[in-house]
Amino acid sequence: MGTADAGGGILTDLAAEVAALDEAAGDRVRAAVASFRAPVRVQTAGRSGVGRSTVVAALTAGGIDGAVVEESDAVDVPGAPDPVLDGDVVVYVLVEAVRDADRDAVRNLDPAQALFVLNKADTVGASREPADAWATATARAAECSDEGGLPALPLIGLLASAGTSSEFGISESGIGAVSAAVAGRVARVRAHRGEILLNTLRSQAARSLGSRDVLERYLACDHAVALGAAAARLHLADCIADEPEPPRTAADAGRCADWWRAQLARQPTARRRRAVVDIRRHYVRVGRQLSGSPGT
Repeated sequence: MGTADAGGGILTDLAAEVAALDEAAGDRVRAAVASFRAPVRVQTAGRSGVGRSTVVAALTAGGIDGAVVEESDAVDVPGAPDPVLDGDVVVYVLVEAVRDADRDAVRNLDPAQALFVLNKADTVGASREPADAWATATARAAECSDEGGLPALPLIGLLASAGTSSEFGISESGIGAVSAAVAGRVARVRAHRGEILLNTLRSQAARSLGSRDVLERYLACDHAVALGAAAARLHLADCIADEPEPPRTAADAGRCADWWRAQLARQPTARRRRAVVDIRRHYVRVGRQLSGSPGT
């Protein structure tokens, strides 16, 4: 189950409809939609010489939907202020180990929205045998995570940005795992934005008599239900790990909906119960779509 299309024209049309009925509400809806649809900033940071540009090139070559990857100035440059790490997602590049400057730079970052990349993984340790070198790099990345407080993944940035094998002898550079970790964080940002958008639209529906029907009609549609389900997942990380595979058929979607219904009684708070209901509702809609049945 993916996040609903961030660039769908349905939101543009919604803002225009609301503006035609209530100009002030339309301005607020238009601003909320623009914030939701803005590209997610993936900021690549680190000390000079660690390969920030190479990591940017590797991430850009792979492509991460809905994101722009940018490079910050170097951290710990004598006589220069450290860059502000304010990206929606921060990829902090290391070489060999976490230094004091690195630890200070990432101190206030949220591990759910940031990660370490241990670049130049083929140079870690004494052995140049591919399997040994990669195992050493993976172990060193785990140490970096413990020392710096962020998840860490090894990467051979030059190999990843070139997209080919090298004398290191492996075709896997680590970019797959790094890209997946970044994409997961981008999706989390988008889901959080979706939650903010839906809350704004509900607020406007309550406040604007003129545009209430238009807003409520959107809030009941499949697009909004998908956004709500993606947002709900932010509050149910423990359940997500055990849920069924994404549905391919209407029967699969039905089983997913039933699984989530079974989770309802196990939730200790009203917020979590609402989240379960939101996810189950989406799977019911997906089942209708996959079966060809008309839905809202």
